[in-house]
Amino acid sequence: MQITGFNPTNGPVDTRVTLSLTDMPSDASISNTTVLLSGSPTVNVTAVDTRGGTIDVTILANSQSGDFEVTVQKQPVPVTAQSSTIFTVNAAPGAAQITGMQPRTVVRGETPLTLSGQNLDQIRYLRIGVVNVLSLTHLNSEMVRVTVPAAVQPGQQRVTGQTQDRQVNCPFILTVQ
Repeated sequence: MQITGFNPTNGPVDTRVTLSLTDMPSDASISNTTVLLSGSPTVNVTAVDTRGGTIDVTILANSQSGDFEVTVQKQPVPVTAQSSTIFTVNAAPGAAQITGMQPRTVVRGETPLTLSGQNLDQIRYLRIGVVNVLSLTHLNSEMVRVTVPAAVQPGQQRVTGQTQDRQVNCPFILTVQ
């Protein structure tokens, strides 16, 4: 199974999106098909058309703004497809949104990590993997810098920010050495 595209390619919460796929299993259905945005089940599968090779989804309210890889999983025999392009969940006006991360590989305890985006002054702390990072340097409303703590495990880690009332996902995976 392969994702060949999705329409539209971006939108806010409640956007209806149609995914186009090739080699979709003939037994795929709403009950055995899951669509994930960067590993999170924040979409609702509303229709599966195996003959037309499409899956319709709606972006749920718990989706975070940002750019996400789209993954389709079909059970009980695992069949997975991952998009080669990204879907962008548009942030609500005035909401914090992370759109960049430099560098993407860091040495824990040494390398400064800079996140860029909009309204980042709303972020109170970051989570890198399972470690909360409370010491942030807000360079301005569009940039936040931290040093990755030594407590963060080596490997690929997700970075998320936390505002007073919502989580803000970084669309990139951080490699920690």
